[in-house]
Amino acid sequence: MPKQPGVWVEVDSQGEYAGGLYVRWNAPELGEAGMRAVAERQDPAAPEWKRYAEVVLLMQTALIGILRLAGFSVVRAEEVDDVAEGDVYVHADTPSSS
Repeated sequence: MPKQPGVWVEVDSQGEYAGGLYVRWNAPELGEAGMRAVAERQDPAAPEWKRYAEVVLLMQTALIGILRLAGFSVVRAEEVDDVAEGDVYVHADTPSSS
């Protein structure tokens, strides 16, 4: 994961949706503070972690809305890859339904 704040983009070069993009909003300081709070307190519901998770969800929703308004075919990345939670997936074109 990148250590700089901002947007991170990765081209999907394999599989059914090759040519699409994964987009992630990145706030490393906020994420690290959340993970540190969970580890130090042994509390998976630490407020710092919950705040980070809420911000990730808000940013994912905002990115999807903005990109759709711009005419892109966009979904929550979990719909394409269940490991990509919190990311956004921009299709290269409309996926075929085979």
